[in-house]
Formats: sequence, structure tokens, C-alpha cells
Amino acid sequence: MSEEELFFNALLEKTKKVFLEESATRKKYPNQNWNYAICETPIQKNTGLFFGINWGGNNINEQVSYPTKYRDYGRKWNFIANSRRYFKEHFNAEIEDLNYSNLCFFRTPTSCKLVPSDFDLCVPLFKEYVDFINPPWTLMLGDPKGRVKKHVINFEQVSVYDDRNKKWVNGYTGILFGMYPFGSVPHTRAHISTTSRDQIWLKVKDQIDLIINRK
Repeated sequence: MSEEELFFNALLEKTKKVFLEESATRKKYPNQNWNYAICETPIQKNTGLFFGINWGGNNINEQVSYPTKYRDYGRKWNFIANSRRYFKEHFNAEIEDLNYSNLCFFRTPTSCKLVPSDFDLCVPLFKEYVDFINPPWTLMLGDPKGRVKKHVINFEQVSVYDDRNKKWVNGYTGILFGMYPFGSVPHTRAHISTTSRDQIWLKVKDQIDLIINRK
């Protein structure tokens, strides 16, 4: 068994214990089959990480085995298809060659159903995962201000104006857990123009490169 598999199995056991014994969401919704997961891709050390807030989906069993390849578990994963071009153009990477996870390992159909205290339970687990990977950069899909910002130092906002929708589009950068270059771009569900999405990815990536060069 590889070092990555051993680490994954140990972290999965920790996550299972915390979920079963401490999760307020589980106690609030005892009849829901929401469960937990660590990652959807094989762990690849010293490789980029992209992540969201928490696992979506409903009536999905807990993760029980190390992912040996990218799997969709029967879900459509539209955000993957919609992000693929941006990762290739701005990070020169295929999604399958990166690490993918979520800040909160516990699953709910929408993040608003997650009891806030469960984030506090999961952040140390997520940090352990990130520390093991030691990613050269991290990228979040979605708005980090609610749950992620307090774990990012040198937090900064970058913006572009969306002429079509007449609004500002924001991205964010900083250093996650004080160690890892961090960026955040709007989720693929965000209603913004393709031009604005291209521009904000470019701005965020440029800022991540500056952070990397300063290290």
C-alpha cells in the first residue's frame, strides 16, 4: 500500500469518527443519507489543489476506499466540464492531474443545510489533507468570504467589470493556512459572461504567480 493510501485511510477513519460522534448536521438530520468524503482524485503530492465548500448530493453513501482514478459516482459534475478549459489555459493542467476536495468533508445537498459548527470540525481534517499534499497552489471555486477567508492571510480582492451583466465580478487571493498560495474564482454556476470569467481567472492566476515568486 502506498504512502498516499495509508494517509488517506487514516484520515478517512478520523473523518468517520468525527462525523459519527460530533457532527451536528448528522444529529439534526438523522434520517438523511448524506455522509462524508475526503477526495475525488488520487492524492498527488506537490501538485495543485482545487476545492469547494462542501460535498453536494443527496442519498450518497460514505466514501470507503481510496480513489484510484477520477470517478463521477454517477453524478454529472457539470462544474468539472465547465472548468476544464480554464484549468488548461491558466494552469496548464488537466483536472484529472490535480487534487480535488472540499473544505468540509461532510456532505449536504446544499451548503446552507450544513450546521456551521461542522466547518470547525472539518477544517483541521482538511488542513491535514492539504499539508500532506503540500500543493504549490490552491484554487477555490466559489466565494471564500464566508468560511475560507479566516484561514487565508494577505487576503486580497481582484475585480473585473462585466459589461453584459452590468456588475463587478470578484476573485480573491492570499495564502491558505499561512503556507499555500491561494486563489478563488466564481463558481461555474455564477451568472457572469464568458469574457468576465476569462478575465477574472487570468487576474487570479497572475496574483497566485506573484505570491509563488515571493516565497
